[in-house]
Amino acid sequence: MEIIRLKKDKKSFDITDTLPFAIAILDEVYDGDINVAIHDLKSTKIGKDLLTIGGLTETFDNVVTPENYAPIEYEEFNDYLKETGLSVASFTRGTFSGFQDKILSIADRGDYESAQRFLDLLMDANVDKATVCELKGSIFLESGDEEEGIKWLQNALKIDSSLVTAYSFLGQTFYNRGDFDSAADCWQREIAASPDHLVTYFMLTDAYINAGRMDEALNVLKDLSKRDPDSILTKVEMAELYEKMGNQEMRRIVEDEVRRTRPVYINDVEPWAKIQFKHSNYDVVEEVATDFLKENPDRPELKMLLVVSHMKKGQCDEAKRLLRELENEQVWYFYGKKELFDEYLTEEERKQCGIT
Repeated sequence: MEIIRLKKDKKSFDITDTLPFAIAILDEVYDGDINVAIHDLKSTKIGKDLLTIGGLTETFDNVVTPENYAPIEYEEFNDYLKETGLSVASFTRGTFSGFQDKILSIADRGDYESAQRFLDLLMDANVDKATVCELKGSIFLESGDEEEGIKWLQNALKIDSSLVTAYSFLGQTFYNRGDFDSAADCWQREIAASPDHLVTYFMLTDAYINAGRMDEALNVLKDLSKRDPDSILTKVEMAELYEKMGNQEMRRIVEDEVRRTRPVYINDVEPWAKIQFKHSNYDVVEEVATDFLKENPDRPELKMLLVVSHMKKGQCDEAKRLLRELENEQVWYFYGKKELFDEYLTEEERKQCGIT
């Protein structure tokens, strides 16, 4: 073993070739808690390294940091374990929390095999098996292996039925497969475990609609509206669902309710404005969109709503000014949402604005 002796003032530190590994273990397995690490490993081959790290941290800043050991990949990690006579079972009090970010980073660069092998190590270490199963499942899904992904996520939920992200991943997988009933079941369970995940209510509604379960979809929206009465998007979705169900009277009642309210959330402005456009309420759209833009000047959807309002009010120059801003600064959004102009502006109005 090579040793480099580092001297600082009157202190001396022995830097071995296993010191980076000891820093990695301290950082990723023990959350930087050197006392716990020393308690577990003081009699092992990296015991002296840990004591050295303790001295280094008293003298230097930023000792326990990935810059001082990364990257240590799977094969190198295993080689270090063999060299030091350790196994993952040696880290009795380790939390291994740092490994989650490491594994996700490995998966993000497409090295799914190494990510799974690291997860197998954590499985051998009896680290929170539900979380490990969930990670394995999500990475299998990311790599395109849906069957293995579903199996591991279901195993995770058998161990811990409160893992909301596992329900979310499963629901999206089933939905993409066209299995809307299974997707709805997953998202219903996700909501039961975490009722404040408001986006999931919309996903569940969509799954029920695609499964032909309209009444259940409507009940989900009603529940969400009670939970968040300020959500205009919920009411707009409800009105559209009533229309699909052939209940024009209830669609009208809900739309009238939307028309008489003003948005609280910025993401509600666009669906709310479309209801107002149906009733030619261009002044109120201009007022609300302008108010929101004062606090959120980079929201292109608000500018597009103003273009419609200005044109309907004969303010062509102002509409053109906003269009130039959109084309210069947010052209991707402009071309992605041009259907707004096709729906609410006449062909002549579009020509006046220069929209082709």
